[in-house]
Amino acid sequence: MFDFTGFKILVAGGSSGIGLATAELLDRLGAVVVVSGRDAGKLEAARARLGAKAAALAFDATDPAQRRDALARIGAFDHLVACLSGGKGGGPFAGLALADLRAGFEAKFWPHAALVQDSLPYLSATGSITLVSAISARASNPGTAGLSALNAAIEGLVRPLAVELRPRRVNAVSPGVVDTP
Repeated sequence: MFDFTGFKILVAGGSSGIGLATAELLDRLGAVVVVSGRDAGKLEAARARLGAKAAALAFDATDPAQRRDALARIGAFDHLVACLSGGKGGGPFAGLALADLRAGFEAKFWPHAALVQDSLPYLSATGSITLVSAISARASNPGTAGLSALNAAIEGLVRPLAVELRPRRVNAVSPGVVDTP
């Protein structure tokens, strides 16, 4: 399939769900995987599921000081996978608390954007950035207007950044509903 031997890949949000599944696949494909997340216990359990080359680093991507310190500790890497998550912003729009939608952006969009920006000094000039949004960015399901706006904002970063940051590659994956913790 693919050979990632010799590549160092940061999977932000890699302690569970899609992030952990991504880290496990990259580990099997030979990458040196660094998983990050907020919960040190979940991260250690994730690291234990990975190979001996894997590392885990707990930090809150919403906190600028923690994010910058963690990136400095990780050092140079080849690829960034950002699957940071936030669950606020869903529900019928007529009753959606805009404070919840704002909290959704604070928990997901801004950490994605900030992590990408802060990663640039460490990211290989020929590396890649993969942002994980959600299918709600393009679907028209009732009760998802807030989530749609949030995930569309993440996807809105991709095309301009792909041009601006080339030869680095910038992409997004937008999974549908996935049964994860």
